[in-house]
Amino acid sequence: MSIAEQLETAHLLVVQTVDNLPESEWDVPTAEDRWTVKDIIAHLASLEYVLVDVFNTFLEESPNTPYLSQYIKQHADFNSMQVEERSNHTAQQVIDEYEEVQAQSTSLLARIPVETIEKKGTLPWYGKERSLGDLINALSSHVKTHCDEITAFRNREKQ
Repeated sequence: MSIAEQLETAHLLVVQTVDNLPESEWDVPTAEDRWTVKDIIAHLASLEYVLVDVFNTFLEESPNTPYLSQYIKQHADFNSMQVEERSNHTAQQVIDEYEEVQAQSTSLLARIPVETIEKKGTLPWYGKERSLGDLINALSSHVKTHCDEITAFRNREKQ
């Protein structure tokens, strides 16, 4: 599976995982002391914005990368800050935002040559021996982990 297919598969998994989730379950913690489904999707949306910024560093000479900058500078607090920014959004607003930014990331990735995606050392902040493909692999795995968490929550709620 290509990197682009892997990213698209992760995106589809998110949409399928929350499909037909009752509105009342979006704001229930998925586990003790854990985020809600809405928080998880808000988190994944923020990571998609980071990807958009990363992809733009390969496509533009001097891109504006606010999410990537915040991710690098405030890594420990990035996730909670981004989730908090969306805390007053509805579930529909959060999933719409996710779908919009994931479409943007997919479109941008299609413009980056495969050789560039696979080239090691192009993301010094991520690791000298790592590539853009490695970052996408890690994000896809992270998405699957969160989708598994949501699925387990949904299964518990059915019982």
